[in-house]
Amino acid sequence: MKAESMLLSALLALSAGSAGATPWHDFGPRAMGMGGAGVAVAQGPEAFYWNPGGLGQPYNTTGLAVPIGIRGEFTGTVLQGANDVYQVSEDCKRGDPKLCTSQRFNEAHSRLHNPGNGAQVDFGGGVGVKIKRLVVFAFNETYMGVTSKNLDITNTNICYPVVTANCVWDNKSSLALRGGNFTELGVGYGQEIKETGLSIGGNLKGISGKVGYAEFRAVADKAGGGSFGKFKDNTKTSFQPAVDLGLLWDMRETWSKLPWRPRVGLVGRNINGPRFSQPDGAKGAGERDKYTLQGQVRMGAALSPFKFWHVAADLDMTKNNTDIDGCHSRYLSLGTEIDIFNRTWINIPLRAGLKKNLSDTGSGAAYTAGVGLNLAHVIFDLGLQVSAKRTTIESEGEQKKVRNNAAAAFRFAVLFGGKDEGPRNKPEGKKS
Repeated sequence: MKAESMLLSALLALSAGSAGATPWHDFGPRAMGMGGAGVAVAQGPEAFYWNPGGLGQPYNTTGLAVPIGIRGEFTGTVLQGANDVYQVSEDCKRGDPKLCTSQRFNEAHSRLHNPGNGAQVDFGGGVGVKIKRLVVFAFNETYMGVTSKNLDITNTNICYPVVTANCVWDNKSSLALRGGNFTELGVGYGQEIKETGLSIGGNLKGISGKVGYAEFRAVADKAGGGSFGKFKDNTKTSFQPAVDLGLLWDMRETWSKLPWRPRVGLVGRNINGPRFSQPDGAKGAGERDKYTLQGQVRMGAALSPFKFWHVAADLDMTKNNTDIDGCHSRYLSLGTEIDIFNRTWINIPLRAGLKKNLSDTGSGAAYTAGVGLNLAHVIFDLGLQVSAKRTTIESEGEQKKVRNNAAAAFRFAVLFGGKDEGPRNKPEGKKS
């Protein structure tokens, strides 16, 4: 048991010592539909992402999976601030001296540039082919965020109808658009330790990272095609190797009479912290020298009260950085899955869950749901997520409520095997 002890120690040391990590993406509609919980229920080709230890389980699936997903989020008071700045500018265009005031602009400006404010999007998509305990995968992950960079509290005078000094159109407050596109090519393998129910696994992969940066003034510039054009023109690509490690313990395989098939898992992604070159524009703007995919550590647990009903929970062990200054993520995820029909040739899994960012108490919870259709090994899955928290903004004279975050994922797969036949026939408590 020396190998798994060393692996566990390494993962726990990483979780204790990591000050920050890259945000966790809810890869695939099954995990997304279950609130983002996937570590202890990882199996099939997608186990390379959620927990490579799951590749070594005795009851597993083999085949091809192609999942994709996208998520967007507004953090802090950025929506309200952007809406208020826009309303003040419209009132000034109409020449309304009662509403076009420096006080209103300053209040709106402060809400836009509060610490932790911003907008971010992450995308994940890929393909995995699993044969027995081995998986070969290609995976693309993209992170982008818009965040406050500099705050100008001097040039805030409206200068209407008389032009004076320090006018708002000279305001130099800026926003930064930063992020990266990372393509992983790798191979993963898992192995059960002597029929104990404890499986360990890992991935070896190469990552091509394209990092970009752009900066624009919040008042004078338009945050549209021009800013994204600057971002595309200011990128740099570099290559780094990376390692993932994971373990998954199916306790029922250790103690055959244990009810509800409890499972626990622990996974570390990018544990070597691969670092990618920043473009010159980012360095000139005072950004960090390297864009780091800092190690992520997550633990999970799962129960199956019946063969058609599964319950899972995940918790980030690391406090994860984002591309928004002052904004972090550390998710608690809870979810369930119920299989309708649950036959080899037909199954309709229904999923639901909740997730909460423990690092942002004001963010509110997110609701998730998902559904699948399995027909003779051909599988289609859909997962959705929406935040419970909504922000009221004014648009064309009407008040509208906008969800603070939303996400969607889809998967096509052709999978074989994986039917749970129950614990292997061995005496209670026997350990090899």
